[in-house]
Amino acid sequence: MSCSCLYDIISIIIDAFYPPRCPVCEKILSIREEMICPECLKRLPLVQEPRCMRCGKPIDSPEQEYCSDCEVHPHRFEEGRSALLYEKGARKAVDRLKFYNKREYIPFFGTCLEKLANESFPRWKPDCLVPIPMHPWKRAERGFDQASLLARELGKRCGIPVREDLLIRTRYTAASKRLGRSRRRKNLRGVFAVPEHIRTDRISIPRSVVLIDDIYTTGATMDEAGFALRRAGVKHIFFLTVCIGRGFS
Repeated sequence: MSCSCLYDIISIIIDAFYPPRCPVCEKILSIREEMICPECLKRLPLVQEPRCMRCGKPIDSPEQEYCSDCEVHPHRFEEGRSALLYEKGARKAVDRLKFYNKREYIPFFGTCLEKLANESFPRWKPDCLVPIPMHPWKRAERGFDQASLLARELGKRCGIPVREDLLIRTRYTAASKRLGRSRRRKNLRGVFAVPEHIRTDRISIPRSVVLIDDIYTTGATMDEAGFALRRAGVKHIFFLTVCIGRGFS
């Protein structure tokens, strides 16, 4: 029996005991439905134009170039894009991934990111994808790192290497979900670093990277990661996330 036939049989058995479910409504999907049911697909809160030229947040008018946040606060990245607004069904799906270990949703989120990549990568010309790292304690507590899983999925789809060694989280931080802008930035200040053995070996520093994470809110996480990467010699920094919030604080 060939490996491909064995894989197909195993997949059929797994699907029989653990049938795939829609990441939004959790309805069991039929054979013809791939990754998400048609009803939820129609209702997904897609990020559409007009949007900020820097962070990709929705803006009110096509005459605007930047959102109010990016007009006031300089960022360490050049540009970023997100697939979905962090609300309604998209929020439920991402929260299930993060807090309820729904790793089976990764292919769906990978499809969302792939669409953005196809639009942006020809301009960005990234050398690699870099997931926003989770502290080892939190990874052990949760059992997985969603940013790494997303980066691997996108890297596989786009044929771009994933550098999980390029950026590390140097200390454990409290959850910043409920913090305002200033407290969030203080909470994250200096939390990322490029390992010393990579910093001293300049040959291994890529020129252009795309940071990968699940959610963009104020940009504090991307800015701190970008600061560490720029100090190490990375010239161009972009980001892709599954979701983005509308507001800022």
